[in-house]
Amino acid sequence: MEELFIIGIIIGAVVSLMLTAVLLRLGVMIDRFPVSNEGERDRSLWSPVEFTRISVIFYWPLYIIGGYMVFQPVRIMLIGGITLLFGLFLFLVTAMLFSAAVYNLLRSKNRESGMPAPVPGLMGTSTRIPSLKLLPSLKMRTSGK
Repeated sequence: MEELFIIGIIIGAVVSLMLTAVLLRLGVMIDRFPVSNEGERDRSLWSPVEFTRISVIFYWPLYIIGGYMVFQPVRIMLIGGITLLFGLFLFLVTAMLFSAAVYNLLRSKNRESGMPAPVPGLMGTSTRIPSLKLLPSLKMRTSGK
């Protein structure tokens, strides 16, 4: 049973590591994004970069504590550790999706106003999404066969 917990914690840590890297990158991209009616931005704990870094700094010690709790012999600690790890993972996924949505909203407003892209080559010149043909065309037979 402990082997399953070890494998789960390692897989969760690898996925969390990738998601935190994406989340940190999205924070930097959102913070650097130009906004037309905004002057110079104030740097505080609530700016996207700093708040994302603080969230990641709190995430990893809690993840380690949750992993430690899973291996304690008391059943309530096992349940608490699993709950903590699951909650942290949901927090990370929610934060990443929210950051991606904010960046997408900023990017769509940027396209409408005609401002230049914040990172060259990040936004393509084409706004069309190529259509993928997953299924062959299905035609109804008109004959009686």
